Amino acid sequence: MFETLKASYQPSKTERAFDCNLESSQDKALIYAGTYLPRSYAECYCIFDDLFHTAEIAKAFQNRTTLNILSIGSGTCGDALGILSAIDKNLPNIRQVFLTGIEGNKPARDIAKKLIHQAKQHYRFEIDFRAEDYTIDSFKDYIDTTCVLHAEGTTDILLSSKMISEMVSMGKEQPSQAYSNFLASFLPLLSPTTGICLLLDVATKVTEGGTWFPVLMNAQTSKTLESMPEFRIIAPAPCRELHGSCNNYCYSQKIFEVKHSQMPCDQSKVNYRIISRATGIVLPPKQPTPCVISPPTQFSQEKRAPCSSSIENTCNKDAFLINP
Repeated sequence: MFETLKASYQPSKTERAFDCNLESSQDKALIYAGTYLPRSYAECYCIFDDLFHTAEIAKAFQNRTTLNILSIGSGTCGDALGILSAIDKNLPNIRQVFLTGIEGNKPARDIAKKLIHQAKQHYRFEIDFRAEDYTIDSFKDYIDTTCVLHAEGTTDILLSSKMISEMVSMGKEQPSQAYSNFLASFLPLLSPTTGICLLLDVATKVTEGGTWFPVLMNAQTSKTLESMPEFRIIAPAPCRELHGSCNNYCYSQKIFEVKHSQMPCDQSKVNYRIISRATGIVLPPKQPTPCVISPPTQFSQEKRAPCSSSIENTCNKDAFLINP
């Protein structure tokens, strides 16, 4: 990526430097790819490596030879590449992956096409990649029959990585409804047997002095799934175990450490939810597990979280692991 595409590692001093990626030029897209694509790759690889190591999830995929992945706001596809690597490592029966990326920025699509083309030689399965030129103006009103999977069938993996916060920053979605609107619009696309949705976003504030994106995601995900009982949370573990009775205003954060040729130790701080159909992947019930949620020191609201009664006494388990 750095040698062939001339991507550049240039981390910004401000957290909001890439709030409007739809407007990025070729040069800015290359800076984004060099700076943030390695983080997105590592995040999704680690998340899905953990998923596919879980017995119940591995069993659901064991007889599949093809997979359909749909990435909403796919960008330069670092996140999708991370998932492809996890599939290559853990699902030996997969022979073909159909990957559809919905992205409105041409420079980002062009970079994604080049990276996927280069990556094909490293995976043992075929990759059929289609980059859709489409700008989503609203999740709630999103109805477009041309932007569908280019393989017949439903979606096995639905991906939204750091895109919803951009929609909020650009004024296309209201903070109070953005995550709810996304889930209501796209969760029905999930396969009834193997469908998994990764909803991942930044762990920053919506506006300076305002609320936090993790707080909005946590609250809206819980509320939306109350009215969509055909779906359930897989991770974080406390949210799965206390579904329906958790505190909707908690802050949660996962920190990934990333190493690549331009940076020996880069940190990525995100929040995410993994959701599946209730008819498909089912994990056995467990007692509520006190886990680390890693609130930032500047988080001024009460540091409450799922299983908050015991979290202060047990701070050695990662809430985001499927089996912490």
